[in-house]
Amino acid sequence: MFRFMEVVARYRRWSGTAALLCALVAGALAVARTRDVAEREQQQLLEIALQRHAVAAMSLTLDGNLMGAISLLGLISPGIKQESTGRAPPNTAAVQELLGSVARAHQAQAVFVVDRDGMVTSSWDDSGKPSTGLSVPFRPYFQMAMRGSDNVYAAISLSRGERTLYFSAPVYAGLSRVGAPVGAVVARTGMDKVNRLLGSVRGTALLLSPQGVVFASNDKQWLGQLAGPVTPERIAAIRALRQFGELFETRVPRGLPFDIGAGRIRINGRRYATAAAAVNWNDPAGQWQLVLLDDLSTVVAPLRLVRNGVLAGGVTLLLCLLLLRLLRMRLAQREATCKLEQMVREQALQAERQMQLARAALRMQQTEGAAAVVAVFLDECHGLFGALQGVVYTADSEDGPLRLAGSYAAVEPPAVIAFGEGLLGQCARERLPRRVDSGGAPWIIQSGLGQSAPATLLLVPVLLQARLLGVAELALPEPAPPQVQAHCMELAGLLAINLGFRRRSAANEETACDVC
Repeated sequence: MFRFMEVVARYRRWSGTAALLCALVAGALAVARTRDVAEREQQQLLEIALQRHAVAAMSLTLDGNLMGAISLLGLISPGIKQESTGRAPPNTAAVQELLGSVARAHQAQAVFVVDRDGMVTSSWDDSGKPSTGLSVPFRPYFQMAMRGSDNVYAAISLSRGERTLYFSAPVYAGLSRVGAPVGAVVARTGMDKVNRLLGSVRGTALLLSPQGVVFASNDKQWLGQLAGPVTPERIAAIRALRQFGELFETRVPRGLPFDIGAGRIRINGRRYATAAAAVNWNDPAGQWQLVLLDDLSTVVAPLRLVRNGVLAGGVTLLLCLLLLRLLRMRLAQREATCKLEQMVREQALQAERQMQLARAALRMQQTEGAAAVVAVFLDECHGLFGALQGVVYTADSEDGPLRLAGSYAAVEPPAVIAFGEGLLGQCARERLPRRVDSGGAPWIIQSGLGQSAPATLLLVPVLLQARLLGVAELALPEPAPPQVQAHCMELAGLLAINLGFRRRSAANEETACDVC
């Protein structure tokens, strides 16, 4: 978390860019969500409208007045019962008058009676061409009526090429629907009422047969298209029915460019909501379907999308900027705390170093002679810095030479070193401290158990008010940070003070002896 805060604070341009990207993503998501919610609501409204129109379609057909009228004829008309059973001759005046009155009352094109053998015994037709004597035992509407089911059968006339609905109701021997039917009453109508119903639909309405053929629509471009995959087997089966006239005799139907019941679809780049409901006409091939499509491109106003996108993006950007500001404030607090802790640690180290210097100064003051002072210096360097070897050389004059004044764990160091000779001599000449990383150089720290190369060599001049009193060399087993060198210089300053004091005391004693 701290690393993240540090990156955010350090790379402000990148964090600002990230906040802007988050705002853009939030705006895009808000636009998508707004459109999705609106489309879902439109989908629900479409499904409600679909159910209403499906009920209306049933009320115009299977549950309509015409179906009720012919069903009632099959139950109560003695003449129709007698013609159906062959006990009366065909085309009796009373039956024809009855059929004509039903047809005129319900705008039917034709109404006819079919006996149990599938032969039309009486008929009324608005064209003046009765169907009496026509054999229809193979017609699905007759077969379903003989099974005792009212049904509606849709087909395209071979002779006229018109889309037609056949309403069929069974005829019973008695006054109740008991026993096997003895015939059927059939009414034929056009598609006017159904077309008006489809025309009242908002959007596109399709009426699909059980075979998936678009039989009716309020948009003619869909007529005759086929739902699902268009295969030679399906086309051959549809042609064999002869239900759709010559619609598929000379051409292969196109497939619908969408899946029925997919919910939301895309057609030619435009999004549509779809809904499908069953229309049960008791067709032996299965249920018909009413399918509605509603264009979703106008469901949400562009201004609403822009408003919601800008609002979501602006709120997200504001939150991101506030979060970035909070993170930067937390980071600043963290850095201030770290600096304060570092300052406390440095002060503690400084106080400890002062205590160490004070202890070293006290030990040096309590010694007698320069050699003892040097021994204390080397012992303190061993305790404070971990020096495993060390030497101290003193200079009697500004030009040298350097003479060995003391050593710590050193093996036969040279007794005298000239100014400028080696690193120690050069340190004396330059009067500057030096830190040398051994890096594989041939310096050796020896002991009774073995030997090892030091990691760092410290060379410091022993100066008293810019006057050179000597030099010290220390061998450390670990790399020394710069503060160790500074601490060593302070300790060398104490050594210089004590060496200078010892020299003045010795000089005073010699002067006193000369006077005496």
